[in-house]
Amino acid sequence: MLCLACTMPCSGSLCERCRFELRPAPEVSVGPGLIGVAGFVHEGSARRLVHALKYRAVFAAAVPLADAMAERIPGSATALVPVPRARLRAFRHGIDPAAVLADELSRRTGIPVVDAIRPRLWWRRHAGRSREERTSVPFTPSGVSVPKDAALVDDVLTTGATARAAAAALEGLPTLVLVATRASRMESGESPYGGAVTVQPFSGPTDRSTLRAQTTKAGRFNASSRRSVGHSRDREEYE
Repeated sequence: MLCLACTMPCSGSLCERCRFELRPAPEVSVGPGLIGVAGFVHEGSARRLVHALKYRAVFAAAVPLADAMAERIPGSATALVPVPRARLRAFRHGIDPAAVLADELSRRTGIPVVDAIRPRLWWRRHAGRSREERTSVPFTPSGVSVPKDAALVDDVLTTGATARAAAAALEGLPTLVLVATRASRMESGESPYGGAVTVQPFSGPTDRSTLRAQTTKAGRFNASSRRSVGHSRDREEYE
């Protein structure tokens, strides 16, 4: 049997070295009223697992990622809403990673998957582009009813631009985005509501209602001071 992260021979899905590399990630505020929860920090073996799932369609790589995500999902979550990949990229790589992760989470938790967001055929990749070069991520609601306390599901969180666009498509109803990995250092991003948003890490136990209130207030402040926010590189891996 080969390790899913490094492809070295091992007795399980991950070798001992790759298991040791996995590092849990604290919660972050992603934007106004939106909290990001990740299974792991996007580095080392966690990063390789995401890439195996996302670019090589190694479906088994979703198993250890979903295991970690399931441990972080709040008991109040009522539905899982996958953030879809651009349709041409899903066809090209043979996989929509968010949909696979959402299905794996549903098997573990019994929480239903709701396909409430539709992607367009294609949009420009964000990886390596400055904020001026980015295009907005085009999502539209599918018309399916989304229950209160639904959670967005995606593979990677870097600036949170894609998560904010997905939440905006659903009129801000989801207040939680659950991802496999997130960047160790979150970056500033552009809010689909207008204005710049700076994401901040929170460590330790978090009162989510307080955190949502803080992020909403911060989002309003950032929107009013948009011109004072410096440019940042967008290394978003959502494509």
